[in-house]
Amino acid sequence: MTMLGFGKSRFERESRRVRPHLLSYALTLLPTSDDAEDAVQETLLKLWGVRHRIADEPHFRNLAHCIVRQVCVNMLRSMAVRQTEPLSDELEIPSTDTPLLRLEHRELMVRAQSVWQALPQQHRIILHMKETEGLSLEEIAQLLGTTNGNVRTRLSRARKEMLTRLGES
Repeated sequence: MTMLGFGKSRFERESRRVRPHLLSYALTLLPTSDDAEDAVQETLLKLWGVRHRIADEPHFRNLAHCIVRQVCVNMLRSMAVRQTEPLSDELEIPSTDTPLLRLEHRELMVRAQSVWQALPQQHRIILHMKETEGLSLEEIAQLLGTTNGNVRTRLSRARKEMLTRLGES
């Protein structure tokens, strides 16, 4: 009878086996080897979090490949966002606005960006997956290796924290 889940030694053994393949794949998607290393490391961290739910080595490898692909896509999107102008400069403000309204709008956008950057990484990740990438709760749960209810709770907490911090600033 096969035991469900990976213990520490089994996880380490399979991680060493799959890491070169993940790195090779990440290098085809990302611009630098450092970025590819980061993607593989993040993938292995995510896998570690769900190691007790992984049934066998093929499942481990398939899940690792799916996660590294999504991590690379997220990194590329993040890089693209950083290369564009700040959000406050991208929005066109109608000419009928007064200078005071434009200033208030810019200040709000700067505050929102500041609050976003101050959120814990887990909150930013789940908000990004839902709001920017448009992933469903089921897709997010599958990528993070958790339940829909857990994703719903995390998303709610992330939104509440964002609103609370916006109100405080």
